[in-house]
Amino acid sequence: MRHSTRTLVAMFVVAVMMGAPCLAQDVEPPFTWAGEGQASFISQGGIEDIEFEIEMSVDAQGKVQGQTSNEDGVSRIQHLFSSAKREFDFGGIYSRDVVIVLLFNEYSDSPMLSILNGRLLLDKFFYGEVMLGRYEEGSDLAKALGVGDPYATWTEEGALPYELRSALRECLPIGVVQIQGDYKEQEAGAAAEANTVTLFSGRDLEGWHIHLKDANADPASVWKVRDGAIWCAGKPHGFLRTKKQFSDFKLTLEWRWPEKPTNSGVLVRMDGAEKVWPFCMEAQLMHNRAGDVVGMGCDFNENKSKEGQFFRYAPRKNESNEKAPGGWNTYEIVCRGDTMELTVNGQLQNKATGITRTDGYIGLQSEGSPIMFRNIKLTPLN
Repeated sequence: MRHSTRTLVAMFVVAVMMGAPCLAQDVEPPFTWAGEGQASFISQGGIEDIEFEIEMSVDAQGKVQGQTSNEDGVSRIQHLFSSAKREFDFGGIYSRDVVIVLLFNEYSDSPMLSILNGRLLLDKFFYGEVMLGRYEEGSDLAKALGVGDPYATWTEEGALPYELRSALRECLPIGVVQIQGDYKEQEAGAAAEANTVTLFSGRDLEGWHIHLKDANADPASVWKVRDGAIWCAGKPHGFLRTKKQFSDFKLTLEWRWPEKPTNSGVLVRMDGAEKVWPFCMEAQLMHNRAGDVVGMGCDFNENKSKEGQFFRYAPRKNESNEKAPGGWNTYEIVCRGDTMELTVNGQLQNKATGITRTDGYIGLQSEGSPIMFRNIKLTPLN
């Protein structure tokens, strides 16, 4: 196994671990589970081990979120199946069968499935077999494994369904995983996080409004849902905005350029004008300029543009930390009162103060070439 393949497999192993530990514990959400583990897998060099850390949360509606990390990076699960809790006659021991699915490198020419087929004992020990499978969109294997569902889903059955067990026989076993951990108390701010709302369902554009510069253009050809993400053609110019207005909030989302990157942006504090350049504040998404602040007819203290210009501008504070085109980036936009902070891939890139607009819609721009968005979530800050 080449080194690049070894790294890829390590990411598979790490990513599939999220979510599993919550299954055996009799607790009500919301809760957080944290732990660490070890994965062993087969390579040309023999048996190799990877150590990793995980943190996973289940919200009040039972939706699974979390991440797992090691030296090779961070990943999330895509789908989770579990059998009913099975208790034994001695010592209060119980277990569940679980199957966890990850689709890795989804938008490449050769995406792959990683599957963890194993068992959860009590709430502190998990072990299983790591498997790899070939991914083809819409195939029987993908359907049986739940691939294509935009959320990390938790499907519980009395026993794992036959079609799932049949699909596993088509996958190649490559190693084993074990993990230990425990539940922890919610940290400060968890109450606010519990109020987080998902602005994009991953299935449709319900709750969003489309405006395009070309009134004759078909909106469905410019903005559509594909593989659980919003896909924007980039032409003609326009925007997709929420139908609701928001004031103080933390907004998180991911974006990627599936083709040659050009320009786009996240619009906040946006008024309802039906024009391509509405009054708003923009978190810039122009390639290698993410983190710049733009005010469209909206002033702020850090503006570097000449007085009286419609477009006000302040460059990011640090060098670009965007991922190479094709990779998913994360934006965190915090709007509170007359301030806005922009964080790109975990690094604070900008802060604007004295903003003259304090509420409005949230929008995504069509402004050049295809761009994709997913995991759009908003936490009110009251």
